[in-house]
Amino acid sequence: MLAYRILLRAGLILLLGASVLLTACNDWETIDLSSSQSVVFSINETAVNSSGKDYEVMAPIDIRTNPELSDYLNRIESVEITHIEYAVSESSAEDISLNNGVIKTSSELDVVKAHTIPFSDGSGTGEFNLNPPGINDLSTRLKGTGYDNLKLFGRLTRTPLTCTVTVTFHITVKARAI
Repeated sequence: MLAYRILLRAGLILLLGASVLLTACNDWETIDLSSSQSVVFSINETAVNSSGKDYEVMAPIDIRTNPELSDYLNRIESVEITHIEYAVSESSAEDISLNNGVIKTSSELDVVKAHTIPFSDGSGTGEFNLNPPGINDLSTRLKGTGYDNLKLFGRLTRTPLTCTVTVTFHITVKARAI
């Protein structure tokens, strides 16, 4: 009878311990990582056109190069893009803009809604309005391969122009911890 009670208590303690461990494991199955990934679009239009010109430039986004995410790349469950900012630098002109500017994924879906970007140092900063179909497409691509080629497209108000547009994608990555 005493052996039965000892076994019963040991079994209850073991069951309680296993329950606590399983509950703790559920809390540690996935982790959320907040990070940012910059994409640099280099604009170098040398043609002289006072009436403007449609313009596009390509640049890659590659979260595989992000040191904050490198330990989790093979365990990513989801990528969420929370917001996107831009900054213009090294501009050769103060009075040129990119009208109806959009960023497209490699499958030609708009990631951001059309926006006018002033191409002057300092004042050429802002935040884009996200376009859900393109954001979902880019998130899926980043989850799968960690990479996509993006296109900045729009109409320059005039040319020539050289500048750099740095677009920063703020992301939350959910990954398996183990």
